[in-house]
Amino acid sequence: MSDRVQKRISPLDWLVVLIAAGIVGLVAYYFAYMGRASEGMHDVLIENYAWVLYLLPAIGLTIITLLRVTLFLGTEGTGIPQTIAALGVKKEIDRTKMLSMRILVGKIILTTFGLFSGASMGREGPTVQAGACIMFYCRKIIAFPQHIVQRGLILAGGAAGIAAAFNAPIAGIVFSIEEISRSFDKRNLGIIICVVMAACLVCIGFYGDYWFYGEVESPMATWQEWIFVPLIASAMGLGGGLFSLFIISVYPKISKMMLRRPIVLPMSIGLLIGFIGWLSAGQTLGTGFVETQNMLIHGEEMNWYYGLLRMTATALTLLSGIPGGLFDPTLSAGAGFGQWFTSVVHNFDWASTVDANLIMMIAMACFFAAVVQSPITAVVIMVEMTDALHATLPMFVGALIAYMISTRICTSSIYVSLANDYFNVSDSKELPREA
Repeated sequence: MSDRVQKRISPLDWLVVLIAAGIVGLVAYYFAYMGRASEGMHDVLIENYAWVLYLLPAIGLTIITLLRVTLFLGTEGTGIPQTIAALGVKKEIDRTKMLSMRILVGKIILTTFGLFSGASMGREGPTVQAGACIMFYCRKIIAFPQHIVQRGLILAGGAAGIAAAFNAPIAGIVFSIEEISRSFDKRNLGIIICVVMAACLVCIGFYGDYWFYGEVESPMATWQEWIFVPLIASAMGLGGGLFSLFIISVYPKISKMMLRRPIVLPMSIGLLIGFIGWLSAGQTLGTGFVETQNMLIHGEEMNWYYGLLRMTATALTLLSGIPGGLFDPTLSAGAGFGQWFTSVVHNFDWASTVDANLIMMIAMACFFAAVVQSPITAVVIMVEMTDALHATLPMFVGALIAYMISTRICTSSIYVSLANDYFNVSDSKELPREA
């Protein structure tokens, strides 16, 4: 139905939208619950049957790949590139192939297997695609204006996926504009905000209003911390840009090989992930949430090479094509890099008072901004996950520096590049922008 025929959504239609948003919240809660359950299983295995834990990635990745290539084509990867590409296609039938109920079911099942496999993955990517699937389905129930059908529902579902996964509503909205849509249309803002709020309220109903990592105590940045911001940002920008460039360059080749060798290749990648897990005593297996929380809240010291091993395991997980997110492991690696920076700068007498949490959060925001190339989201999500308002300005400066360096190395963001490649879009500029 055209905008000229129906310009407003009725109260009953809004009720349907809010119910769908609540379902998005339930999916986010489910993934969070499964993530915590997998961490509990991880703890039991590491204490009693460590060898099983190190073999799980090979077993899990093989099962997931076989299910994916036989039953759930279109569920591969984080889910964010598919959501971006769904906004770029012209025909609804093509969009439906990326955001169908089959994709939703497959994403939920395979992500659950992925969380328990020990692969280095997060939950936000699958939640984004699942949220987009659920909200896009509403068009079959409600006669929306065309601009909402084509973009608003998908953006609302994607934003709600990020927001509910991390209890970060503002970050979800910002990410949907900064990365998923890459433009702003205020006509869709109302539905995006309503869906994000409803999805977050569902998760808050189960968990209560909480900070994702916990409330991190951080003082105002002094001149000592400010001196290191450009250094940290430069290093993180270089590392994040190279990581994204590697994934963009290698992923298409591995994806084609995976279809031809759906057993040998994922099993080999899984064995490598398990080997890295053995080198790190299990610390690189799983989402990375526990390790990050232990560093930020409990001051646990990680090995100096934790960040490098975490990103190596994350790269292998991404290349395997299993459904899984990038946010959690990237932030965890950033915290590990930040802890290493802190140990280095504390060797100088004049920098011995540098706050470890502040350095870690700056490194997390910088590395995330460099990998995802969404600097505003990086800072907003860090503030919403830690309540560290005093760290906002140094994180912002560092994230912008890291972002600028990363874009010199990798000229297109990792999500847009994968979306273009997966759906044979030759140039990111062909993905339409709103006025």
